[in-house]
Amino acid sequence: MNEKQEQRKKYMQNYIAKYRETHREIKITFPKKDFTVIKKIAEKQGMKIATYIRQATHEQSRNLYLFPKELEEQIKIAVRNMRSIGNNINQIAKYCNEEYYSSPDNLETVFNFLRKIENEIKNIKLVVKEKT
Repeated sequence: MNEKQEQRKKYMQNYIAKYRETHREIKITFPKKDFTVIKKIAEKQGMKIATYIRQATHEQSRNLYLFPKELEEQIKIAVRNMRSIGNNINQIAKYCNEEYYSSPDNLETVFNFLRKIENEIKNIKLVVKEKT
């Protein structure tokens, strides 16, 4: 072997030794129908099966959930809308404070908006529970 090959061999041995110190490999066996379901979900997410299982396990251990891509997009849109609504409410509050203006009608309108937001959040939670 020439010097470059020796260096490469030594490098790979060190790399594999460090990798084995920081990573563990396990074998998992699934019934065929469970494997089929997992495979379909992984494909739908655009992931390899091992990647999907690793990510789903990691998310579950942190009490998070791995959502389908379509649902993630809907959640992002809902969060963006809620932020805009919150921003609008802050602007209304600032205006009322600056102008020393707040009537029961204005407050009732703001509370109605808040109730709508709360209902939207409840609906999103229901959708999330159904999808997971």
